[in-house]
Amino acid sequence: MSYWKTLMCLYTENKLIEAEDIKIKCRIFQGDSLSPLIFCICLISLTEHLNILNTRYGEHTTKTNISHLLYMDDLKLIAKSEEEFQKQI
Repeated sequence: MSYWKTLMCLYTENKLIEAEDIKIKCRIFQGDSLSPLIFCICLISLTEHLNILNTRYGEHTTKTNISHLLYMDDLKLIAKSEEEFQKQI
């Protein structure tokens, strides 16, 4: 039986916690009913990290500040400058 290995990281306020290699014995295939839910769960940590960076672009008419947009499997990064954009990447 083949395994897939992955590394899991958890960012806390004070430090980064890294788990040991996680052996995955089976996977979820595209089209499976759990696939979209698990994909969205995986994006939570990315969204939180982008929010922590505080590289938001303010839209003056609606007074809304955003740093990224997610739609299905598409991620758009939005920044005020090239430096902030590189920080997001």
